[in-house]
Amino acid sequence: MRELLSAMCVAAVAAIPGSAQSPARPRLLDRLHVPVRYIEVFGQRTAYYEAGPVHAPTVILIPSLGWDSHVWAQNLPSLAQRYHVIAVDPLGLGLSAKPLIDYKMDTWTDGFAELMRLKGLERAAFVGGVMGGALAVQMALDHPDRVTAIVVAASNSGPGPHHGGIRLPGGYPPSLAGTRASLLDAFYDSTLVTDSVVRSRLASRLAAGDGYTVQRHLADHRVPYSPAELERILVPALFLWCRDDKVTPQSWGADFANALPRGKLATIELCGHYPNLEQPATFNRLVIVFLDEALNAATPAPRRP
Repeated sequence: MRELLSAMCVAAVAAIPGSAQSPARPRLLDRLHVPVRYIEVFGQRTAYYEAGPVHAPTVILIPSLGWDSHVWAQNLPSLAQRYHVIAVDPLGLGLSAKPLIDYKMDTWTDGFAELMRLKGLERAAFVGGVMGGALAVQMALDHPDRVTAIVVAASNSGPGPHHGGIRLPGGYPPSLAGTRASLLDAFYDSTLVTDSVVRSRLASRLAAGDGYTVQRHLADHRVPYSPAELERILVPALFLWCRDDKVTPQSWGADFANALPRGKLATIELCGHYPNLEQPATFNRLVIVFLDEALNAATPAPRRP
């Protein structure tokens, strides 16, 4: 029987001892405080950030289009207390190389698998937001022997009717007004969208150099996953959604979770499209509780020759 978990914010706080403190105000544009590292993957420079005990289970963090590994700045330190954590800039994003290619889902998943091979990692849990969440799903389909569990936040790639949500065919223009509109649509707490945040976010987008990557991927975006595809994913899967997500409504997460044999849905109150940014403490607790259970129960894969 498929398991469906609806976790309120208060329940998530109570799940881990010592979590009764008031959460700090989220820092939307925080930066990672670990040094960037580089590795050649299929001849292309790939940037990543690594923390945590190397002999602990590995967790790989994947950002969405238009972001890089720094989107995990409020999450990596907590996860690294228990796991070996790698935040990776996928090819074409962040500080990784940006070749002029068509960016397909298996372009990225093959890259993740090769990075794991080069680093001697047998298996890992994949945690991703928005497109990064879709890549966690795709990784479980393309390289199931490499994946122990997946966490998917606010992805629009699941099955179901997809009623509601925000669809802007032209996207948000790279301007102060466009940046402010995108942030206001993405975050429940509008007071987080200050003039300083808007200016900093616009500056980071103008400097990112990933416009070609975004355009080529969206020009041939794959269709949503079908229930038949998702039934093939047998690892534990957490779909972590915000109740007030205007971009990918919470019902989309429920449809996603219901389609996987071991899918669970966790719902966080008072946040929008990016739970790891807007409610980082609750996001971290939910992910840790899920991974503790999922990874402790995982059967080790046979070692490769």
